[in-house]
Amino acid sequence: MRAKRFATREKANIEVYGHIGTLAARLRNLSETGAFLEVSHGSYVPQKGDLLNLTVELSTIRKTHNVAAEVVWSKGMGLGICFINKDEVLERMMAKAGAI
Repeated sequence: MRAKRFATREKANIEVYGHIGTLAARLRNLSETGAFLEVSHGSYVPQKGDLLNLTVELSTIRKTHNVAAEVVWSKGMGLGICFINKDEVLERMMAKAGAI
């Protein structure tokens, strides 16, 4: 069963584990399990399997949310992500390194 999605236009910053720098993005929709993002610009667009640290600043309520995620698909400057537990990031990075 798919989670209900909510449209949004919040600004977001993306850090891709294993890459240097931060990418500017726009959060286009959000659900309990993931989100759709459009990268505004940058030298790298995250690809399927990339692990991310996503920061969204909600200025209207003065809150910042920081979550870990994995890219499940990408097309052009858009990408779909699923949220993961921050404790899983290292485990998934090690699994990817072992697969090389």
